[in-house]
Amino acid sequence: MEEESDSDSGRAWSVEAKDDDEEVVKPPNYLNMQDPEPEWDKDSYDGYELVFDCDGREGFPNDEEYEEFRDYKTKAWKNRGFLEDPFRSIYPILDLEDLWSDRVKVSRRQYLAYIASLCVKKLNEETGSSVEVVSIVRANLKAGGGFKLYITFMAREYPDGPLVEYQAKAMDFAGGIKPPFPILCRPASSMP
Repeated sequence: MEEESDSDSGRAWSVEAKDDDEEVVKPPNYLNMQDPEPEWDKDSYDGYELVFDCDGREGFPNDEEYEEFRDYKTKAWKNRGFLEDPFRSIYPILDLEDLWSDRVKVSRRQYLAYIASLCVKKLNEETGSSVEVVSIVRANLKAGGGFKLYITFMAREYPDGPLVEYQAKAMDFAGGIKPPFPILCRPASSMP
């Protein structure tokens, strides 16, 4: 019978037992690290700039493909999550008429309208405005400690007013463990 080595015993994230008076410290890992709680009207892109690695060209077969990559990354960055950005794990929500989930039995479009309405409600409370959601245009999702939803929708800023494109960002949590959290809501034209 072969002797087992403890070098690979499956305890990579385990913590050795300590004496009663010593504190046990768990190492950080993806299971116990959390994103900070978002704040209303604070865009997570604020304070950052897009910088390309000077060695980044090496991964591309030619200058044309590298320039296409840079152009797309720049456009995605300027759109702050409201444009698909696979380099930041932001993906479009497809088929808006499909069910949102097995737990939430409404269409994706209806659920996104609900989330956008939460963001609009917060905007109206904060600014005294009377914006209302009219229809969902598209949405993106970034998974993490919760789902960050980037919703583009048409709105009216006053009753019978013209349609205006708006953007809303919110955190949503799998399984409904926490209520959705509005992060921001703004006219698309006001995006920095």
